[in-house]
Amino acid sequence: MWDLERERVIEEILRCKGKRILFQAPEGLKLEVEREIEGIRGYFRERGIEDIELIMWGGSAFGACDLCDREGKYLDVDLIVHYGHEALPYVRSEIPVLYVPAYYKPDREHLREIYRDIEKILKRCRDPVVTTTVQFKKILQRYNPQVILGCRVDMTLEDGRDILYIGSGRFHPLMLAYKFRREIPIYNPITREFSKIKKEEVEGFIKRRLGVISKLHLNPPRKIGVILSVKKGQCRIGVFKRVINILRERGIEYIPILLDNINPEDLVYNVDAYVVCACPRVVLDDSIRYKKILLTPGEFKMYIDGDFQYRLEEVSPEDFK
Repeated sequence: MWDLERERVIEEILRCKGKRILFQAPEGLKLEVEREIEGIRGYFRERGIEDIELIMWGGSAFGACDLCDREGKYLDVDLIVHYGHEALPYVRSEIPVLYVPAYYKPDREHLREIYRDIEKILKRCRDPVVTTTVQFKKILQRYNPQVILGCRVDMTLEDGRDILYIGSGRFHPLMLAYKFRREIPIYNPITREFSKIKKEEVEGFIKRRLGVISKLHLNPPRKIGVILSVKKGQCRIGVFKRVINILRERGIEYIPILLDNINPEDLVYNVDAYVVCACPRVVLDDSIRYKKILLTPGEFKMYIDGDFQYRLEEVSPEDFK
């Protein structure tokens, strides 16, 4: 189903003369990558190469932002093979990384069915912009798709154009819906199912986030936890410093907190709210799981400025300066 590019991986291991290789994959690909490692190990054994150690990273891989290079450095790893994502311009690894996008690879008949489905959907759209994730961009080349990330949508949209998201899950199309405040039709090429994120859901999201900010105005926080992630592509140090500067200027007590993965059980501090200077989706998607108020840095600024014009929080290269 997924093109794990075994030949390219083997070539890169041989090229870099690596002896210890670390394989990193998101949850949905871990079992396939485990089998892939066995295949690669078999290739080397058949050729009498026994001194190459292939290691599976068992932790998270939320995106190219979540690179396990520091951990790999502890083990003196020569190469990381990272599946499911493409490199981010603001993530610089401490050791070499080979990115394998894991392109979706349907059989010919399924691909023909996918194209027929898409053509029918496009006829119902107004001058549509096709969006997708890296896994599906290869089979969608004929539609010139915009590839999006879960942490930002690096695209503009002209008036009168519809957006069609082609891919699996709701994580990425939700970002589109939040940014452009509109209904987003979704086509899943794996299951061939059609669904949509409705406008009422988007409006409900914005209403909830504005409600959180309003709650802070009614009960101003006396102490705030400011969270910085140590994940390379989420370590928004520039944003972290700016939030702390505002707190100092306003005389609001705060505690800086460093975390890798951010989970409810980690946030046990005596604060009134947290500002999360990591992936915005921790707040936007998961805030209901937390006992205390969670804010993105942008929402925190809205609270400070008394601004109720909601703008979506997105990651940008400037956040890391």
